[in-house]
Amino acid sequence: MAAFVAVSGLCKQFDDAWAVDDVNFEVEEGKLLVLLGPSGCGKTTTLRCIGGLERPERGEIVIDGERVTDAANGIFLQPEARGMGMVAQSYAIWPHMNVFENVAFPLRMRKKGSREIKERVQDSLNVVQLGELGTRNATDLSGGQQQRVALARAIVARPKVLLFDEPLSNLDAKLREDMRYLLKDIQREINITAIYVTHDQAEAMALGDELLVMNKGKIEQRGSAQSLYSKPRTHFVANFIGIANIVEGTPHDRSKSKDGFVSIRLKSDAGEIRNIRVLAGSADLRGQVSVLVRPEWVKIHTESPYTDENVIEGRVFKSQYLGDRTELLVDTSFCRMRVWYDGPDELEFGRTIHIELNEKKCIALPSR
Repeated sequence: MAAFVAVSGLCKQFDDAWAVDDVNFEVEEGKLLVLLGPSGCGKTTTLRCIGGLERPERGEIVIDGERVTDAANGIFLQPEARGMGMVAQSYAIWPHMNVFENVAFPLRMRKKGSREIKERVQDSLNVVQLGELGTRNATDLSGGQQQRVALARAIVARPKVLLFDEPLSNLDAKLREDMRYLLKDIQREINITAIYVTHDQAEAMALGDELLVMNKGKIEQRGSAQSLYSKPRTHFVANFIGIANIVEGTPHDRSKSKDGFVSIRLKSDAGEIRNIRVLAGSADLRGQVSVLVRPEWVKIHTESPYTDENVIEGRVFKSQYLGDRTELLVDTSFCRMRVWYDGPDELEFGRTIHIELNEKKCIALPSR
């Protein structure tokens, strides 16, 4: 399918630093792409370049076949000419207007007729589940309701693309979770192409058809939430998405098997050696490698298991009961590991346990 949004060679500089450094990606029509990364990684600047709020030094941006930015040829459409809707961190609700007038504002600026305004505002309010609140003072609403007013205002003009800049960051945890479901339902219902910026990995994984992880102005990796979590290609992605235990080792045979596994030799500072079998992943097997172990990719044995294959012995350093599981910090000869335990025993400080690595989950990465 042809790209609805295409960003090519995008570069944006502030002072002597490149906030966005040769960024390239495409978004299919009707899909929601999440730009994910820590503060300062370039995700918001990328979004602002797409929306026309920043003028890049280099690169092209094409929306629905129209070149809205082409730095080499001096093309730069103003934000109002790009057909964008934007939902920002701040609700930007006008306190002197009721809900209806807040949502109607973009249509009044376009000098639409009163009948069209009434119909389209009501349709937008119905979509965000505020259909009965048009006459309410907008600032009397809750935070979640105000955010929905901002969303209704963004979609009322029927934009080509909807841009989200960390729209849920001001809401409490429970409301943020509820709004995630609503936002995704609305995006699918109106079938609009959307680009969503966040630093919240749970938000990104819940909302995105695809995720694009950024770091220091560049793209680290793009893919589905599942692929980024299960098969990261770099240490940064492994650590940023989910909880990562990283164990250093060297390939035992320097070749992966036909079924995609590799044998890794771990060696502790004290000279202890342990061979483990894991997915080969993206690691260069000619030298040192790292092994990613997620907390739930292990099985905890409180007694010696029947086999020591893929098993590492450790001692409990700390434990925290979290309701559905107990989180353990375990000291092993190779690293300190954070793992989940859902067994019946209370595992006190110093208790010896055995950590069995799931060879079908744990994965080799390029060395640090």
